[in-house]
Amino acid sequence: MRFPNLLIIGAMKSGTTSLYMDLCEHPEVFLADDKEPHSLCDDRVLTEEGKNHYSAIYARAKPGQICIDASTGYTKRPDYEGVAQRAVKLLPPDFKVIYIVRQPIERIISQHHHEFSRQEVGADINQVVRAERRYVDYSRYAYQLEPWIKAIGRERIEIVRFEDYTAARSLVLERLYGFLGLADKPRAGNEGKVYNKSQGKPVLNGFWSTIKGNQFYRSYLRSLIPVKLRLVLLKKLLPQAPNPPLPPSAETLAWLKEQLRDDLRALEHDMQRNEPIWEDIALIS
Repeated sequence: MRFPNLLIIGAMKSGTTSLYMDLCEHPEVFLADDKEPHSLCDDRVLTEEGKNHYSAIYARAKPGQICIDASTGYTKRPDYEGVAQRAVKLLPPDFKVIYIVRQPIERIISQHHHEFSRQEVGADINQVVRAERRYVDYSRYAYQLEPWIKAIGRERIEIVRFEDYTAARSLVLERLYGFLGLADKPRAGNEGKVYNKSQGKPVLNGFWSTIKGNQFYRSYLRSLIPVKLRLVLLKKLLPQAPNPPLPPSAETLAWLKEQLRDDLRALEHDMQRNEPIWEDIALIS
């Protein structure tokens, strides 16, 4: 059975899709039909049926190619616990992890826009972030990293700042190729091409949500359509996301900053930084 030897574990709304597509431009990296299967979120992946389903995603990979699972659910504690432990049980013993992190309040705002576009939450972000704890939890990056560091050690985890990646994608890709042991000359990647951006992103309505979740589509039809072509078709066929709701109030920004303060200090330790990771956590661009 073939399982991924690289996980992009998140964070949600931090450029994981763009990073995945950039890495898959390298000839030694396999472009799977399913970028984010979220298989490791559940114990079912450890059953024979689960293993078969998971490994089938990477069955067409050539020998020696790196196989990637880029599921943001792998850093969505406490909604999904035990992911790192399942990975250790199932994946190759030397698998590696990339965690791309974004200015945490900007990430929260992007997540709210994403979920508001899907009609999952209301427009008032001030109310939503207080009522739904996941917004803060998904931006507590050190908390999300903790089980991964404990399971495989810090040396097998590469932390990437979203801001560095968007500012100089080629340089970040060169660093990641070194981390992954890819000897070929790094490629420039799709500089400027952004996948899965909330602004103007296609919205899955009821009909298309049903199609996407259909097992026949996921198991058979989807594999017939190349990944990049699927992204283009979705953008053309589906309605675009609405404009972003109003930004958080100054009071909410201060509250979020306080909620995240201790975790940011822990993340600075994990990243071995002596200066702030983000100069002003409350500065929203």
